[in-house]
Amino acid sequence: MEELITKINARRLSVQQFIQRQGPRNRILINIAIISGIAGTVLTGIPAVGGQSAIDGLKAMTQPPLPIWQILCIAAALFTATATVATSLRNNHDTATKLSKAQACEAKLEMLELLIGSNQIELKQAIEKYGEYSAEIAFIPHT
Repeated sequence: MEELITKINARRLSVQQFIQRQGPRNRILINIAIISGIAGTVLTGIPAVGGQSAIDGLKAMTQPPLPIWQILCIAAALFTATATVATSLRNNHDTATKLSKAQACEAKLEMLELLIGSNQIELKQAIEKYGEYSAEIAFIPHT
């Protein structure tokens, strides 16, 4: 039983490290996508809502007058591209799903450890559960 508990603890550690690394990355990518998407929308909305008078007002604030249309379009394109890249990175790595699986599995491994420690489960069944739970998070390397 001690060997299994040692393996469970090691696996839990690797899962916790994964969650600690990927959680902040996931939040950063979400925030970048949201903020960049909003910024791109606002930049394209200025001429759409304000029309030529909005463009003329912006030109009047710059010395010498700058090509406001082009600046707005370039900035909107850059923000939209940033939002798209952040969303694609998050989706391509399936970050949200992996984090969810890791968090659920960490809880299962903790419960298994408690069951073993209180002699509420037989060794064979505990080993089977450990294998099942580890298979659910095969994307997390062992430490």
